[in-house]
Amino acid sequence: MEARCPNPLISSQKSSQLHAVLHPLVLLTISDYITRHTLRQQTVPIIGALLGQQNGREITIEHAFECHLMEAPNEGGYLLEYTRFTARLEQMITVHKDRQLDFVGWYTLLPADGPTPTILPIHNQILLGWNESAVLLGFQPQEVLNHSVGGKLPLTIYESNYEADESIHDGEDRKMDDGEPPLKLKFREVPYSVETDETEMISMNYIASGGGNAAAVASKDTQPSRSIESNGKGKRRLVESQREESTDIAQEDEPGVFLTREEEETLTALTAKANAVKMLQSRIHLLIAYLDSISPSFGSKDTADEGSMDTDASTVAPSLIVLREIKALTGRLGLVIPSDDESFKKEMISEQNDVETINLLSTLMQSIGQAREVGKKFAVVDGCRNTQQKRGEYPD
Repeated sequence: MEARCPNPLISSQKSSQLHAVLHPLVLLTISDYITRHTLRQQTVPIIGALLGQQNGREITIEHAFECHLMEAPNEGGYLLEYTRFTARLEQMITVHKDRQLDFVGWYTLLPADGPTPTILPIHNQILLGWNESAVLLGFQPQEVLNHSVGGKLPLTIYESNYEADESIHDGEDRKMDDGEPPLKLKFREVPYSVETDETEMISMNYIASGGGNAAAVASKDTQPSRSIESNGKGKRRLVESQREESTDIAQEDEPGVFLTREEEETLTALTAKANAVKMLQSRIHLLIAYLDSISPSFGSKDTADEGSMDTDASTVAPSLIVLREIKALTGRLGLVIPSDDESFKKEMISEQNDVETINLLSTLMQSIGQAREVGKKFAVVDGCRNTQQKRGEYPD
């Protein structure tokens, strides 16, 4: 198997200590754009702009919008439509002026090994026209197929920098001249973290609850075909074919597919809890596997005296920071698990009885109110009957 060649656009220099803060609203916007682009079978690349703030060596990415492109064969691909992009950017900045958002970068689809030469025309256009320190968010849709619980997001954020390109002289005798090597645009990966504010949590909860509300609507082709039947007396009626009637009867025997709103909300809540339990279980298994992989001799007296942490191939080097965090986590379990189980159960039963008593009292008060209404109506009816009896209009 041949060794994989490194990406020539990836820089080998150290990181510039730049850090990105990514908001979930950007991921929702990008995924929505990719979905619409795929369903419409469009051939132009997926390109969008990123809005955020830059405070020193920290960049926040809080909003995104799609961009219009134009073909540029001379530049080797596509470029942004300058007029439309500038107008749209000014509108978006005006809309988000209370949060002081500005243009911080752009996004597109990239392979797992990093940027490709096809993105250079647009990136150079952005560097020259709008932001000379713009970042690139590369979304990797092929990584979604290999997703795992709690895995890494299928995206990478890059910063660009012009570096001296000396690769053309590799394997050749270099000339002694005073000229500097040519500069080439290269990309460095930027670490990022995900943050969410309250308004984004509302959107996330709405989308999560809407996942269980999706229902397939029958198309025109699947609707039952009808025909007009005449009985010979000039009367006609609309009937369905016998085959489709039998299908409808079979479908009526099946359990209902459509759920009420309360059932959908309950199903969504249970699904979210099940996913949380699965993630917790995977984290616990990861901690157990990590502790099992530590050498049994670690922490013994001989190891402490020698100060050696040599490990073989089947063990890993222990991290004191991770071990302290695990110890602190297990120490907090006493706050979650009650120390006295019997008293805890008694308190739970007492609270449950209080709740049931309140529910019974509420039901009793409702029944009393309904009985009072019945008594009022009976009094009205009885009064009318007595009045009619006095007039002789109502028989005894």
